[in-house]
Amino acid sequence: MRFHRLEVLVLAISCLCSIPFGSGAWADDKVIVLAHETSWPPHYGKDLEEGGYTVEIVREALKRVGYRLETVWLPWKRAQMEAARGDYDGLGASYYTKERAIQFAYSDPVATTEIVFFKRSEDDIKYSKLEDLKHYKIGTGFGYGYPEKFVKADYLQKIEAYEAKTNITRLLNKRIDLIIESRQTILFYLKREYPDRVNSLEVLGDPLETMSLYVPFSKNRPNHKQKVDDFNRGLKMIQEDGTYETIMRKHGFNPGAIEGIKK
Repeated sequence: MRFHRLEVLVLAISCLCSIPFGSGAWADDKVIVLAHETSWPPHYGKDLEEGGYTVEIVREALKRVGYRLETVWLPWKRAQMEAARGDYDGLGASYYTKERAIQFAYSDPVATTEIVFFKRSEDDIKYSKLEDLKHYKIGTGFGYGYPEKFVKADYLQKIEAYEAKTNITRLLNKRIDLIIESRQTILFYLKREYPDRVNSLEVLGDPLETMSLYVPFSKNRPNHKQKVDDFNRGLKMIQEDGTYETIMRKHGFNPGAIEGIKK
C-alpha cells in the first residue's frame, strides 16, 4: 500500500499524539519536571522572579548534580494528582503529610515557614489551644498540608478555598473568622493585593507550628530514589558554598532567621 507524503505526515502526527502524556513527554532522565501550584508566594509562583526562591534553590541544587529543572504550573489539587500518578517527577516545595508520603519520596528540607492563624484586627479572639477556636469559621486551602494536630481537629469548622487570597477576601468581608496559612503568604498577598488594608488583619497568638518545605518525588517515576539522593547532594553543595544564602538574600529573606525564610 502506498502513502502520499501528506498522508505519511498526518499518520506520524497521529502516532505522536497517541503517546500517553506521562510516558514519554520528558524522556530525558536528566530533566526533572516538577508540578507547582500556579501561585503560592513568596515560596513560589508563576509570576515571581525566577519562579520564587524555592524554585531557584531547587534549580541550582539539581544543576550541581547534572540535572535540568522544568516547572509546570497547575491548580494544586491537579498538580498533586498528576504528579502522584507519574505524569511528572514530583511537586514543588511542599509540606510533609502522611497521605502524600504514600505516593511521594521526600527530599531533605529546602526551607521552613511558620503556620499561623490570621484574624481581623478588630476582633477580640484569643486561644491557647485549638479547642478554643471551635466556634469560628477557619479558611483553609483545598488540598493543602497542615500540622497534624490541626488535621485531626475534626471539631473545627474548616472552610476550603482554592487560593490563599480568596481566604483573605473572605476574612476581610467577614465571611470567615480566621485563616490558617504560611505567615509569609498572607503578608505577601496583603501587601500586593490589599495595600490599603494591610493593618486590617493580624496574627492570632503564637505560630501553630513551624513546618519544613521539601521536594516530593513521585514514586511512580523511574529512579525516584536516585533522584532524591542526587537532589540532596546538590542541595548540600549549594548550602556549603554559600549559593543557598545568596539566593535567599536575592529574594529578600534572611537565611539566618529562625524560619530560614523570614524577612
